[in-house]
Amino acid sequence: MKKWKGLLSAFLAFMFCLSAAAAEPTVIQPDMNLQLSQEVLAGIAPSNPEEEGLCPLTGLPMVDEPYTPISLVLDDSPEVFPHWGVADADWIAQVPLRRDGATRLVAVYGSRYPEQAGGVRSARMTTFSVATLFTAAAASGCWPPNFMPNVNVEYWIDELDYNKPIRYYNLLGTKYRERVSFLPEPWNLSAHIREIHDSLAKRIKKGTTAKPIKFESRFFRFADEPLSAGDAAASVGFRFINRDDPTLQNLNSACTFAYTEGQGYTRDSSTGPYADRDTGEVLSFANVIVLRTPIEWEETNYPYYLDQLKGCGQAELFQSGRHITGAWYRKGMKSRLVLLDDAGQEIPLQRGRTFLVIGDEFTSVSYE
Repeated sequence: MKKWKGLLSAFLAFMFCLSAAAAEPTVIQPDMNLQLSQEVLAGIAPSNPEEEGLCPLTGLPMVDEPYTPISLVLDDSPEVFPHWGVADADWIAQVPLRRDGATRLVAVYGSRYPEQAGGVRSARMTTFSVATLFTAAAASGCWPPNFMPNVNVEYWIDELDYNKPIRYYNLLGTKYRERVSFLPEPWNLSAHIREIHDSLAKRIKKGTTAKPIKFESRFFRFADEPLSAGDAAASVGFRFINRDDPTLQNLNSACTFAYTEGQGYTRDSSTGPYADRDTGEVLSFANVIVLRTPIEWEETNYPYYLDQLKGCGQAELFQSGRHITGAWYRKGMKSRLVLLDDAGQEIPLQRGRTFLVIGDEFTSVSYE
């Protein structure tokens, strides 16, 4: 009997070790040298068919028309949370800010435009690159002065025709903004998104005296069935590493996503669930996407994406509680973003809100 008990204890201990080992998350090892074949490149369509009445960012019905995509730079530090006006965002991106692993968020609006959203902070080239993915108007609390072209937002605003006509909004000016009373500076800058939308909508209409403006609908392909390929991914974690000391992680910018069937992924960080201050809604995301691309740093500690998000790289897609590894492609800085599976076919997104992380090989991504 004692021998049986000993064998049983050993067996249970062995099974516990197996269970613990199985519970270890999968850490993705990125291929930073990924290339696409000419055959795959030749098969990429310049655009997808328009779905009338649907938002090109979500595949869901438009609420506020016309379509005037607007990107807004948001602080990603504990002092500012919870953000306000983000429940109306269609995409939210997390991008590098400093070498210590700090990040910024960029909210992109295309179907609903809230009266206010914030807390707004200054742009970097990493945040401006998100605006160019959607040819969206770019709003921020200005940007740091810099004379290096790779990190000079003002240089790229001109280079990418954001002056012809004007599609950027400096919210340190006197219009489209205010300082809210419930936070101290610098975290209390609030953008009047609805007012920006209305100003852009007037410039779209024919016969106006202002120079007309046009927004290109860069349609993704959307799925009407949940993802069935890939492996299970009920939980996803992101860690942003200190570039000067890789043993350190920036806990303020680290986050996890938990999947609930029928709802999507919800985001948690050091400040708790990612929710909207105005509505109390905890935001859910139908898609969580990671784009890998080399990140360069000027000596002033300002980051930029090598080739400014042009070309290709590894991509990770999390949707429907599953994960697949693929690739992203963008022919030029004015081209649409295309997501491809391992067979070179365009990946459809689930209809709904998307969270995007743009990092390099030092951005840790794990799931289980």
